[in-house]
Amino acid sequence: MPDNPDSPVQSLRRQLRQHLHRHGRRSLGSPFLNALWNLTGPGPRADCLRRLAWHARHQTLTWPTSSGTRYAADLQQAARLHGDLAAFVVPLDSLPEDCGQQLEAALSLLAACPDRRAALPVEIAEPDDTP
Repeated sequence: MPDNPDSPVQSLRRQLRQHLHRHGRRSLGSPFLNALWNLTGPGPRADCLRRLAWHARHQTLTWPTSSGTRYAADLQQAARLHGDLAAFVVPLDSLPEDCGQQLEAALSLLAACPDRRAALPVEIAEPDDTP
């Protein structure tokens, strides 16, 4: 899938960042964000988790312990073994069955990222770039 402004991957990245910025941990309860995550295929979700885990690999997760944050910590630990993002892969068969757990891992990793724009780049205007 090409990374163009209309692609679902770009939309997922943008929405994750916007929801976390606007709602913090309450983003987990967003029906829209949950539906978007569930409708996105496992490949793009794994890629999103891969990028987030690698960018947050040396950060401390601050969200309360749960199955989602434990999965995020496992991804961080795996990412620390790689010096380059391109070398790090999240296998599709390692994704938890529960999409809510995946989304919680993604949001907790995104919250820990020192540079959210680098972790989830988008090719469209940022919320703070528009009036």
